[in-house]
Amino acid sequence: MIYPRSGSTLVQFGLNDETFMPPTFEIPTVIYRKKDNAGNFNYGPKEQFGDLETVEEVKPIQKGAIVDLEAFLHFLKLFYASILADKYSSNTSAFDDDLANIPVLLVTHHTWSQLQLEMITKFVFENLEINNLLLLPLSLASTFAMVSLQNSLVIDIGTTHTDIIPVVDYTPMEHLTSTINLGGDSINTELAKKLPQLTETQIETLKRSTIFEVLSADAREILDTNDGEEMDEGALDVAAIVTSGRDTREVLEERERKKKQRNVKNAELDTNSFYDDDGQEITVGKQRFEGTEKLIESISHRVGNVLAHIHDKAKARHIWENIIVVGGTSSIVGFREALIAQLYKDHIIMEPEEERQDREDAAKASLSSKKKNKFLDNTLPTTEYIQVPTSIKFAKYPDYFPEWKKHGYSEIPFLGAQIVCKQVFTHPKDTFYITRERYDEKGPAAIWDIVF
Repeated sequence: MIYPRSGSTLVQFGLNDETFMPPTFEIPTVIYRKKDNAGNFNYGPKEQFGDLETVEEVKPIQKGAIVDLEAFLHFLKLFYASILADKYSSNTSAFDDDLANIPVLLVTHHTWSQLQLEMITKFVFENLEINNLLLLPLSLASTFAMVSLQNSLVIDIGTTHTDIIPVVDYTPMEHLTSTINLGGDSINTELAKKLPQLTETQIETLKRSTIFEVLSADAREILDTNDGEEMDEGALDVAAIVTSGRDTREVLEERERKKKQRNVKNAELDTNSFYDDDGQEITVGKQRFEGTEKLIESISHRVGNVLAHIHDKAKARHIWENIIVVGGTSSIVGFREALIAQLYKDHIIMEPEEERQDREDAAKASLSSKKKNKFLDNTLPTTEYIQVPTSIKFAKYPDYFPEWKKHGYSEIPFLGAQIVCKQVFTHPKDTFYITRERYDEKGPAAIWDIVF
């Protein structure tokens, strides 16, 4: 299973028999190349080349899109061979016997062109000499992780961009898919404005630390109201210790014990600290609750624009109630809650009470009339408000995969890939993936015969 992303690629060899596990490897999506005397490029890890000054670093995926297909194909070959070589290092005969029969599932991005997908297929079958391949769109991988949602919306927050992908009747609506040029890095940019004394690395460490949270507007208002009220609580009064006659260590231990008993939450502290990569303790104030506003507002605005094009009200209603957010940014404490709050603020439609009462009264009257005449259809009239959304929800995470529950769900497309692998590659029918026979018959175009 291979899930390529702009910054890193998630990889796993094989499936656990009892439960699905988080990905085994996370590899930087980077490869190096050097031009030889004949003008040809050689690709490989940096260590392969002697003169590093003439080696070019290539990042074949940018904002999810393949920007250098040749480099990407060599990247696939490099880590695929490396992982298999490590797996079979003690049994080379098994490597030779099993290599071709190890199926590959590759999670794809909606920006990958038809030509790129066909070239990847050709490379897998002809260069890697693999016999079974499945290309799975990221959006579908996400929905499979949520027990195969029929109608949903996938919000994929990357480093420098965010994709909004509606799925209708198990089909990604690529013509409605929209991309925002803001991602996790936009939080760093906003934090850097508020904390100019911190380096880029320290900003990133702060964002990934446990003290960085997204607070709701109500929580921030309470925090600002209490500002300064408890500044002296717990402060160390040296004079009081000296005049009390008590042992200093005893007083300090009691103070620490009371502090632990209070178990003050991060949101209740005026300042809190984190450690940078050099082990230096850095204290920050309420800036640690800021920086996500621009990203959240942009996502909410774009979601509204995208879903306005779903004209089937019933399906649109289901989509609004099955929103899936993926990407590392979604794991920030409070981010999902702040996003749902913004979506409600921007898009929720409240039916006027008088209109709701009139509609329900009309439905009851219609039902009463039907009951009087046994020859009429006695089906209940609809009482649903026609406008959407009247409800906005995140899709419910599966809670029966304990290892993923501990790991978190920001990489949930990979869980979906695991589920699909277990369902597809162990199924007696081979209609859901490309086999060697099908490839030999139709070539790379065989990928267009695969329908989920």
